[in-house]
Amino acid sequence: MSGARRVPGYEIESLLGRGGMAEVWKARSTGGPKAGRVVALKLLLPEVASDPEQVRAFGREAMVTSRLRHPHIVEIYDAGMCDSGPFIAMEFVDGRNLRQILSRCASRSILLPIDFAAYLAQVLAEALHHAHRSRDFRGQPLGIVHCDVSPQNVFISRLGEVKLGDFGVARAAGEGKGQAAYGKIRYLSPEQLRGEPVGPQTDVFALGALFFELLTNEPAFMGPDAREVARKILSGERRAPSSLRPEIPFEMDELVLRALGPADRLGSAAEFASLLEGRYNPHIGTELAIAAVVRGLFGAEG
Repeated sequence: MSGARRVPGYEIESLLGRGGMAEVWKARSTGGPKAGRVVALKLLLPEVASDPEQVRAFGREAMVTSRLRHPHIVEIYDAGMCDSGPFIAMEFVDGRNLRQILSRCASRSILLPIDFAAYLAQVLAEALHHAHRSRDFRGQPLGIVHCDVSPQNVFISRLGEVKLGDFGVARAAGEGKGQAAYGKIRYLSPEQLRGEPVGPQTDVFALGALFFELLTNEPAFMGPDAREVARKILSGERRAPSSLRPEIPFEMDELVLRALGPADRLGSAAEFASLLEGRYNPHIGTELAIAAVVRGLFGAEG
């Protein structure tokens, strides 16, 4: 198509999105045993692809994510170089991201079902736990920390599948000292804001903020600008989701508050997931039910 870039082995169909560093295109594999498979192709922008540091970071993303095999993590199929720079071919999730879903809810002045929110939070916690305990081909711990868990990076397919994606700023546990924090301010942990090493609890914090938003459709940390949001995060100014939605169970309030703790935070994503076990209706927290909710929000748009 006009304006699309060329990647050997793939026929590019349409642009899915563009950020400050990369573009993502819908494409189709044209050869080999996976010929015909629809994929999402991520390519560095031409102005970024000339920066060796960005190219190394992109390659690291491909290497890190390719080690992850989990039903709730976007899968990497292939990576390589094309005329315009490096590319990553990944699983194409035909659906919406959580930011789009929450925005549609806001426009209609409705809230997601509590059971829906709890199911999403639990499966995302399980996906994060898988990343945190991942190992390389020699069996050595990789200790991947996502560092950018946010609604834009969670995808819901038309069939109700939940997928965590975009490990572009992921780091190994213990990294991050003295480094600038990447990611979206409302989901950054205190240690990220202070330029301290990250760890699994970094993602637990972000997931707590995301769960708050799923339950209330408001950010966990409000403020007129990034400085005020950061101040609240660093000072530990937490609030319970039930302060906005009284029907939220006490146990979910406690989970969110513990996940957002500046010093007394939950220890792991596995603990986060276990505390949601049995806390929601299993007939609502299913892929089919989620698909129905998304269809109800977007109708013929899909």
